[in-house]
Amino acid sequence: MNNKPKALTSDEIKEISSIEVIQQMWGAVDAADMTDVLENHVYAVKFDFHSGGPGYVGEYFILAGDALGEPVQLIRRDHKLVLL
Repeated sequence: MNNKPKALTSDEIKEISSIEVIQQMWGAVDAADMTDVLENHVYAVKFDFHSGGPGYVGEYFILAGDALGEPVQLIRRDHKLVLL
């Protein structure tokens, strides 16, 4: 199992930037503004996640701002990113 964090691709950044709830969390006015935030002000990584028992297997994203606190977590469900 490869449990190392991976950098987000430009397509993944674009997909995350289009989620309105994420835009609101960071005060972005639109997807382009959120893309700038993700690329310059957010720690963003992806894991190929495999749970140890019955559960989730797939992409797991973590977004953390520049201040300590709870990170935003996303998984892919039915080919769409959703917040945990």
